[in-house]
Amino acid sequence: MQHDSGKILGGLIATVLALNLFVAGLLGYAMLEAKSRKEREVRTTVENLALLLDQSVSSSVREIDLMLRGVQLRLERELREKGRLQRDNFDSAIVLHRDGLSQTAQVRVSDSAGTVVLGDRVTSETRTSYADRPFFLDHRAVDDGETRASKLLHGRIANTWIVVFSRRYNTPEGGFAGVVTAAVPADHFQRLLSGLQLGPHGIALVRDLDMTLVARWPRLDAPAGVIGGRGGSLELSEIVASEVRAQSFYSARTADGVARINAYRRLERLPAFVVVGWGEKDYLAQWREDVGKAMLLWVLFLGVTGLAAWLLYRLVAANDRANERSRILLQNASDGIHITDVDGAVIEASDAFCRMLGRSRSEVVGMQVGSWDACHSEDALRARMSELFASSEVHTFETAHRRKDGSAYPVEVTSFPLEVDGRTVLFNSARDISARKSVEAEVRKLAYFDFLTGLPNRRLLMERLERAQASCARDGTVGALLFIDLDNFKAVNDTVGHQEGDRLLVQVASILARCVRKGDTVARLGGDEFIVMLEALAGEGREAAEQAAAVGNKILAALNQRFQLGSSEHRTSVSIGVSLFGELADEPIDEPIDEPLRRADMAMYRAKLGGRNAVCFFDPSMQADVHARADVEAGLWVALEQRQFVLHYQPQVAADGTVLGLEALVRWHHPVRGLVPPDEFIALAEECGLILPLGRWVLEAACAQLAAWADHPQRSRLVISVNVSARQFLHEDFVAGVVAALEHAGADPRRLDLELTESSLVTDIDKVSEKMEALKARGVGFSLDDFGTGYSSLAYLKRLPLDQLKIDRSFVRDILVDPNDAAIARMIIVLAENLGLRVIAEGVETAEQREFLAGNGCSAYQGYLFSAPQPIAALEDFLDARATRAPR
Repeated sequence: MQHDSGKILGGLIATVLALNLFVAGLLGYAMLEAKSRKEREVRTTVENLALLLDQSVSSSVREIDLMLRGVQLRLERELREKGRLQRDNFDSAIVLHRDGLSQTAQVRVSDSAGTVVLGDRVTSETRTSYADRPFFLDHRAVDDGETRASKLLHGRIANTWIVVFSRRYNTPEGGFAGVVTAAVPADHFQRLLSGLQLGPHGIALVRDLDMTLVARWPRLDAPAGVIGGRGGSLELSEIVASEVRAQSFYSARTADGVARINAYRRLERLPAFVVVGWGEKDYLAQWREDVGKAMLLWVLFLGVTGLAAWLLYRLVAANDRANERSRILLQNASDGIHITDVDGAVIEASDAFCRMLGRSRSEVVGMQVGSWDACHSEDALRARMSELFASSEVHTFETAHRRKDGSAYPVEVTSFPLEVDGRTVLFNSARDISARKSVEAEVRKLAYFDFLTGLPNRRLLMERLERAQASCARDGTVGALLFIDLDNFKAVNDTVGHQEGDRLLVQVASILARCVRKGDTVARLGGDEFIVMLEALAGEGREAAEQAAAVGNKILAALNQRFQLGSSEHRTSVSIGVSLFGELADEPIDEPIDEPLRRADMAMYRAKLGGRNAVCFFDPSMQADVHARADVEAGLWVALEQRQFVLHYQPQVAADGTVLGLEALVRWHHPVRGLVPPDEFIALAEECGLILPLGRWVLEAACAQLAAWADHPQRSRLVISVNVSARQFLHEDFVAGVVAALEHAGADPRRLDLELTESSLVTDIDKVSEKMEALKARGVGFSLDDFGTGYSSLAYLKRLPLDQLKIDRSFVRDILVDPNDAAIARMIIVLAENLGLRVIAEGVETAEQREFLAGNGCSAYQGYLFSAPQPIAALEDFLDARATRAPR
């Protein structure tokens, strides 16, 4: 068939342009989205840094406030007892109260006229007065008992820029006696800013509400960077004028010429605000590099598509010429037409026939029938050709043709002799056979192959395993089964969705196929379970085991990588169980066909228990472990039915030794084994679903104990904390179950505290908050257990109605020797204070640990230093020996 070359060329050009415009638009959209996503990340980062600065400043101000209060009380006592102020007494008061603040603030005292009479760098010759300072006038006018913070001032004594914190002190009659002040140099705020990591072009600054610069990091050698000077961008001025508490903004016109994303936050304890900015040059550096790469890729794509269009046009033109020569063939039939001479050589062939063979026309013309016939020998073909040439009838028969790539396909051939150009030739029409064979193959594929990965399924695996076992028995060889299970695959489906989980499985299947030999089998049983079958391993059992272990370790290494799933990366690992089979594998002669698979499954489970991401071989002890695990699981249900579970209680103690509350800890009182600790059955209870009824029993038992103590004058004030698993908390009937337990026991909800783990809070934050608020409205309290060991996030801490944070025992254990653990503990204490939460440390075992925690602001403890978990009778004896107080 002839084509209009001009139209084809125009169509190709239009297609190339449209395709390249589409790709360019797609790349542009992707780059814009990447930029927008990066800007959102930067806004979140600078907002969190501004919040940290606010908390850091607030912490310093609280310390200064406490010191000023102490000095005020000392001065007023001096006036009451001695009628005047003495320098020695004042100096001792400063030493007593400011506790290391001498590097931060200088403390001074003025009399009622404003004259500075006492303090740091104040001598008898000092002639400095506060009489005209706004803070002095405010204190003299109003006795509100508050500490005031000034705007930035130029110190008359220190001769530097300072922020003054001041309190009024009174005469014994209640009249105005003067003020006590703490002058904090601007360099203090400069040091707070210098600790932030903001990149080469980032800034952090503090300004008064009238835009006076208090501190800036890094320093700027320009008028806009002078401490005490006024300035700021137009965007910042508008935000300050709007009186918002916190806001992020983009600023293009800055004093140092650097465009930034900034976070503004007004300080709680100062008439000032902080701004943290991240330079656009820094956070968009990688994005600009990616834009360059995208442009390069688009240029390459343009070149490739242009070249492909040119080659396609050349091909179409060549096909036009070929079509002219084969016009007669195409008019006679649409099947694979080919004409052969008496020797079986091709004289002419249709395009359809060339495509069927996967060859060009130049390759097909001149080929012998034996070059593509896949069913007959040379002698049989010659006999068939002679028979066809001798007959004048049409003959139809089935055979198979072989393509250039070696693959064969069934065909139906119709042949008859005819005269062309004065010689007898054989006209052949070949038809690829509806499709029928393909349907048969598709049925086989559905029956024997996994629809997602294309790997053999369990049915085909078992057939191959049976053949492999027979081969091992016949040849005296050994094979191996590797049972491969992805670690924590459920978390992938829960976080990024099942579609991305399927993508991960497909990628894992591809990697497994590359890790084994060509003759080995990689199969998928279902879910995230894969099987690798290794056949004909060399040597005896030990050598075969070493070969299987090498393949297993190769798989571990290949899969220990990051996979891009959606918009996030996921690092995966696998647990592998290995079982040998064959005459040298020490297996029973008459064992079932699937026994090696079952053994490999048990070995995989042992790898899971051993910490995952490991290869584990089957040994007879595993069978015993399986039975033991089954016995424990069955025993747990019996224990629940026969009330074998008991509660032990561990006291939670205040700094003065007063018992604040108790944590309820479940124990299994086994009739044979005795007292079974929770680490031997809680994880199994989670897996088998027993945690829901067990958790309900613990909650009911704790409520019953609260009710039993309700009339006791001391124990009625105790709080009982109950651990709630993520599975239990996320159950749809959890709130109703807690309310029912409280009402059935008649317990005071205010005495019940539920301890949640961080894994309970990271699923659906709105539903989690709704459940907590419902119970909070009834008086139930909430503690966050093991804080800092998982998904700790300020975002959910601000949104959830928590009452208390627990410092995990893993931080407390090495708090005296590990600076990181000490720093984390301090951070949790400060964070809890700023969020208005109580804090308690668990795992306190030494007096030194308690003293460190107390020195850093933690005043509640739990651990063996005070008491081990005790049964109720022993606990009550313990309580009788101590005084208790209400925690709320």
